[in-house]
Amino acid sequence: MQVPDVEVVKYKGKTLVAINVKESPIKPVAVQGRYFIRHENSVHAMSPIEIGDCTLRTQNSSWDFVLDDSGSMDDISLKKVVQSIRRINERGYHISKDPLDFLRKNRLLREGKLTFAAEMLFAKDWHVNTAVQMGFFQSPTIIKDRGEAHGDLVSQVEEIYEFVKKHINCQVVISDKLENDLVWDYPLKAIREIILNMIVHRDYRSASESCVKIFDDRIEFFNPGKLMDGMTPDDLNSGNYLSTLRNKAIANHFNMLGEIEKYGSGVTRVIGLFQEAGLPVPRIEEIGCGIRVTVWKAVNRDTEKDTEKDTEKDTENITENQRKILSAIEQNPSASQEGIAQVVGINRANVAKNLKKLVEMGLVKRIGPDRGGHWEVVKK
Repeated sequence: MQVPDVEVVKYKGKTLVAINVKESPIKPVAVQGRYFIRHENSVHAMSPIEIGDCTLRTQNSSWDFVLDDSGSMDDISLKKVVQSIRRINERGYHISKDPLDFLRKNRLLREGKLTFAAEMLFAKDWHVNTAVQMGFFQSPTIIKDRGEAHGDLVSQVEEIYEFVKKHINCQVVISDKLENDLVWDYPLKAIREIILNMIVHRDYRSASESCVKIFDDRIEFFNPGKLMDGMTPDDLNSGNYLSTLRNKAIANHFNMLGEIEKYGSGVTRVIGLFQEAGLPVPRIEEIGCGIRVTVWKAVNRDTEKDTEKDTEKDTENITENQRKILSAIEQNPSASQEGIAQVVGINRANVAKNLKKLVEMGLVKRIGPDRGGHWEVVKK
């Protein structure tokens, strides 16, 4: 417990007591047994996860550096560790080829125990916390192809990337060059960067799963874990932010592999690549418990702008909770009222009341029966 400095000072003929409370090196600091955080113009009680993250950051650490008492060396593949070492050394590094030595030096193996990062980076078969759902959609409710990536994080990047490439178009542009140019619906470097950001910045403690939805005119990437330290989507779009790593050990490994930089420049690169390709700027938004990034093809650029204008006109008079309900339905059309209530943060009765109003306004409709049916946001 810190004791504040107390000093008696004279000011304009009056005697004042100045109390100086120094900033605590270990955060957060409890007030009557509770922890609070300020976000924009409001103060709210910190969740257990926020408290844990704050404590780890003051120790220059993160959740993925924590040791898993229930894990064992049988959970990881040393062969995959060796493969990573080989890739790193091919970039000019000169590190030991001994996988155990590599794990220890990178603090992924301590006291004979593996960290959560090690278990996810080098998972032998699959890991319960890393599943990423992938789908190719004919419509918001009809899936033509699906997949699931649930192995080690390094392999997941390639698996997700190849699934996306499988379901987008590529044109061959014939020119006078020795090799013809391949023009994809989306800039592939940007798609890969988005996937890497999903893997590196995901909140792996969340019960939600990452998902990639490929439609005819767009791709949606959803990742559990809200923006940290009061950052907003507008900050990301403008480049006016300082990157905070949620998973330092995972980010460090992908940096060593040459996949990412640790300077928070990924979003800026993605936006630049889409602008260079003459495509709409990706939309970044907080939805439910995480972040959704939506990218569009060039063919529907004008249509998308018209849709956004129409939607703005239709929804300018709805409440914030109703906006959240619309976003929750877009993310999961089959969501129950209980599920929507959990995402929005209101009770089921209020969800039912707001859904009724949205139906009356023609902004949402119910397809099918109460059981087995789904919601659909009306695009005018």
